[in-house]
Amino acid sequence: MHQPPPYPNYYQPVPRRRQRVFDAGRFTRGDLLTVIAYILFFILGGASLIALIPGYMQAFATSEQALFGINLILYVTFFILAMIQCGPQFFDSFKTMRYHPVAKWLMLPGGWMITILSTGIISALLGKLQTSENQQALEGMSQVVPLPVMLAVTALFGPFVEEYFFRHLLIGKLSRKLNVWVCALISVVLFMGIHFVGAGIGNWTEVVPYVMLGVMMSAAYILSGKSMAYSYMLHVINNTVALLMVYLVYPLLPSQGI
Repeated sequence: MHQPPPYPNYYQPVPRRRQRVFDAGRFTRGDLLTVIAYILFFILGGASLIALIPGYMQAFATSEQALFGINLILYVTFFILAMIQCGPQFFDSFKTMRYHPVAKWLMLPGGWMITILSTGIISALLGKLQTSENQQALEGMSQVVPLPVMLAVTALFGPFVEEYFFRHLLIGKLSRKLNVWVCALISVVLFMGIHFVGAGIGNWTEVVPYVMLGVMMSAAYILSGKSMAYSYMLHVINNTVALLMVYLVYPLLPSQGI
């Protein structure tokens, strides 16, 4: 008769929990309408119609404040629309932190640092990094828009809207039809392009930060199990640090003439 071992085996390996892959769901009619509205207002220039509303421009002291007002209206509106479409999936995807939590928490600041270092190295190889018109507009608005308000729009609402379109839709939902890494490439190219709509690309070094950020967030989205929440947190960290630099560090630099 088989006898059990005298002592329990305390050295059996603990099975690792496999990374859960979150289901972005199918492309819905609400997604389609939101995408059409995004194209009309952000790409085809429909946002400029807001400035034609009687009394709108006169309500602001400067053109920078008026421009920020348009961004505020658009991002709050699209934040609400995107939340309606993907809110349940977004909040559910925070559960990604249950899998390999230490690595994931470390990679939030680590991913941002990798993006910055990669941007610096590539820019050094290509030539001097040029400031895009998008960045220049941000620096101009920093003179007239309080930091807390700018943080709400640029570091909270804006990243959510962009993660909905460029990760949740273009990777999460589109990967039902295409290879996920092909979707990631499409996402990176369109994410970079949206930041130059209207202004164009003056120097190709301008695109480097947006390409590297798009690559990092797309990789984070896929490797975290298609977690929109995870790529959103990475996006928030990036935009928050960038804003703090513009508001708190740039004014102290000698080149600012202060």
